[in-house]
Amino acid sequence: MHSNISKEMDFRFPPIVLIKSNNKPEEAIGPKEGKGGCVMSFIAQTIAKRKTTCFGRENITCGGISSGFGWGDGFKDEDALDFQASFLSCGVDSAPDLEEYETRLGYMKKHTAEMFREGERIFTDFETAKENIKNRPIYDTEDYVIFKGLENLEDGEIPLSVIFTVNAVELTALIQLNTSFRTRDTYILTPQASACQAIGNFTFKQAESDDPKPILGPIDFAGKNKMKHFIPSEYMQLSMPWKLFLKLEKVSEKSVLQTDLWKKFKQQ
Repeated sequence: MHSNISKEMDFRFPPIVLIKSNNKPEEAIGPKEGKGGCVMSFIAQTIAKRKTTCFGRENITCGGISSGFGWGDGFKDEDALDFQASFLSCGVDSAPDLEEYETRLGYMKKHTAEMFREGERIFTDFETAKENIKNRPIYDTEDYVIFKGLENLEDGEIPLSVIFTVNAVELTALIQLNTSFRTRDTYILTPQASACQAIGNFTFKQAESDDPKPILGPIDFAGKNKMKHFIPSEYMQLSMPWKLFLKLEKVSEKSVLQTDLWKKFKQQ
């Protein structure tokens, strides 16, 4: 697909798209069946190397990814939810049942157990973490999530999320485009979400709105850490539903991107 924003901004990392399907593309890369873990290292390869990546329900071992990709909430019971709430807050210091939490850590590899013992500290305490987890947007559709370059979008494919990977100057320009047709309210969202959720279910939720907003991420260091081999750490992702992307495409045709001032920044 041709993108006027991409033409005008000449990104180092052109935008990618997220598509859901019940069919797995043969050429896609992804984790081996039965192997879980964080998906962001694969998504980073789509961004940097333009490789199509694909994830199926059979590859997911993380409740956060399940909700992020729209495959339910990812928890088999309340104990599983409590475990993740402890991990996303202060680990052992947040666990309501310390003995049970330590027992689960005993089944993990040493470096993973140490991370879970300390906790990601995305949330300040267990109660805040649990409430936020329960408030995630939940969907349960299709068996596969596919990431590909926007330029590889085929006729008839409608992405659920368009994802820009941008430096500070590029982000400034996209924010200005997104704000240029609005008159009030909040124009950009930064939910306390994992990297996969920011580009996934939180963006899906915005598609339901008559006034969708883009999502800025990742704001979790675990996700950024998985991407840093391919994407410099100073880059951020700005994701948006398809209909907002199409709006910005139209807006971009007569915008700051045609000014001499933008061209000066673009050349730096």
